[in-house]
Amino acid sequence: MSADRRGSLEGARAIVLGLGHFGGGLGAARWLCRQGARVTVTDRASAVDLAPAVAQLARLNVDLVLGGHDAVDFAQADLLVVNPAVPLDAPPVQAALEAGVEVTSEMCLLLERWPGPVVGITGSNGKSTTTGLAGAVLTAAGRRVVTGGNLGGSLLDRLDDVIDEGIADGGSVVAVVELSSFMLELMARRGVGPDVAVVTNITPNHLDRHGDMQSYQAAKAAIMHRARYAVLCADDERVRGLEEDFHGQALWYGTRPSAADRKDAAGERAPTDALHLSVGPEGLFDRFGGLVLAHDEIPLQGHMNRLNVAGATLAAAAILCDEVRACRSLPAGLEAYRLPDHHLELVAEVDGVRWIDDSVSTTPESTRASVQAMPAGSILIAGGRDKGLDPAPLAEGARGHTRMVLTIGEQGPELARRLAGAGVPAESVGTVAAAVARAARLARSGDAVLLSPGYSSHDQFTHFADRGAAFAREVGQLGAGRTLAADEAT
Repeated sequence: MSADRRGSLEGARAIVLGLGHFGGGLGAARWLCRQGARVTVTDRASAVDLAPAVAQLARLNVDLVLGGHDAVDFAQADLLVVNPAVPLDAPPVQAALEAGVEVTSEMCLLLERWPGPVVGITGSNGKSTTTGLAGAVLTAAGRRVVTGGNLGGSLLDRLDDVIDEGIADGGSVVAVVELSSFMLELMARRGVGPDVAVVTNITPNHLDRHGDMQSYQAAKAAIMHRARYAVLCADDERVRGLEEDFHGQALWYGTRPSAADRKDAAGERAPTDALHLSVGPEGLFDRFGGLVLAHDEIPLQGHMNRLNVAGATLAAAAILCDEVRACRSLPAGLEAYRLPDHHLELVAEVDGVRWIDDSVSTTPESTRASVQAMPAGSILIAGGRDKGLDPAPLAEGARGHTRMVLTIGEQGPELARRLAGAGVPAESVGTVAAAVARAARLARSGDAVLLSPGYSSHDQFTHFADRGAAFAREVGQLGAGRTLAADEAT
């Protein structure tokens, strides 16, 4: 049988390609089983590597093929659900497409069926923070909200309940989802997308997958294809270029005065009746120039996070159709908001040294922003697997702002060489454990030691969360050692 994209999946032969570690494959498998599909889940990783997810799949009536895909006939499926980590030119996907199999993703299944408005947020950096902030502001404004997407987990697990709740009380639940370029590739093919699209920035990333910046930028731009509103950062040249092909309403934010005083291609002043928010030296301003929040009222470090606050507030304003209400809800939203794990997360303070986990940083631009949010003279731990990115932004952020960069992973030796050539003190130490030990010898009271790698974690770890967890363990042992020494001294 052929599965209709919004119709019944009862009896459909569905394959989930890529179980993964973040819950999307598991969520898709669970949902497909509830729809009555005959489900096969396959992944190149072993059962040991995927043990937590495999344990949950054991409760479902699914065929599980791990350690490779040779035993799976992709051409005989009715539906192939592709994990975002799997490239669309991978042989199993191509085999399915050539056989006329419907190819989709967990996110496409969700967006095709979500009964309420959807805010989609993408960008090379800042998208997780902006997603959480937008959800917090909308919640503070009285809307029912769920967040998900690239953050991890699966909102498909919530879909049936959300539909039932909406029928029961006549209301709607807003989905605020973080969308990666990998997710957006297939969404563009399926013709689905959010109602409100937010693009925080577009800097080189994932060029090992996309091939070049043009393809990467096109994947990011796909978030706007169906949107009624596009919330765009005026500070980013590539983001500004997205407006040309957008037919909805663009809402701008950025560093004051660029967001408020944008000019069109002919040099004329852009219309000022559209919403915009700007970040100036004193804080966050609305389009009338009124101070919404002073910097000391925004409990997030760094200029990039202030931009994230502005973008999230505009996204909430677009859903609420009320800029003033969104701005008034911002303080309560910020009070309730908590940064996701591994985003400038304070792990511990030992002997006056603050140890900060920013393992989520996998681009040089993101590390630059994080380093610049730290006190001068910090110690940076950076490095990992190369994604074909130029480390110059990382060097720019570290120059004059760090006392030492300790490099790790496959790119550690080359990164240390490049940094030294740029006038940045650097040592290649190899591992997170060695970096923590070396940083402990270098750091003085009042310093910050920042793990902000700027590279993928896949050389030494399964994903960035594992890298952050390793950092926290090493710092924890460091603190335990200090405590033990103090106890022995007494």
